[in-house]
Amino acid sequence: MICLCEVLKEETYHERIAIIEDKQEIMRTFGLENEQWLRLWNIDNRILTLCFSSLDPEIDRFIVVYDYSLFCKDQDIKQAIIWHEIGHAQYPVLEGKIDLHSETKCDELAFTKGYKSGLEKFLRLTYKMARTLNNQLLLSMTKERMKALNLLYKY
Repeated sequence: MICLCEVLKEETYHERIAIIEDKQEIMRTFGLENEQWLRLWNIDNRILTLCFSSLDPEIDRFIVVYDYSLFCKDQDIKQAIIWHEIGHAQYPVLEGKIDLHSETKCDELAFTKGYKSGLEKFLRLTYKMARTLNNQLLLSMTKERMKALNLLYKY
């Protein structure tokens, strides 16, 4: 079931963005057959997010989360993810594709908006998930994103 959870302040984000909870869409997109896999692999579902352009004239884009209450639990992670997803408007990644450049540019937006610690936590959770899944591509990409974040700290 899809649940509209929050409409973000346009003054802050410069767009009309709504956050919706849709467990089925997240599971379908990330290739999970049921939520037992999240528990089995100890995946923190806050990092499983999607961003879609909206066809609704009242909303510019939707950020889809698995569990809204958990998503809101840590405001630094929440804001880092929101800004990262907003970055995908300028640096899109098509479903099923991988684009390290786009991901690092979106991370950079979250960083410049002041959510460094949330971004670090997010990347650590992503790295933990990649290790749990033994996904070498995700491990490599996450390491590269962490390196890029460390370079931002130097400037």
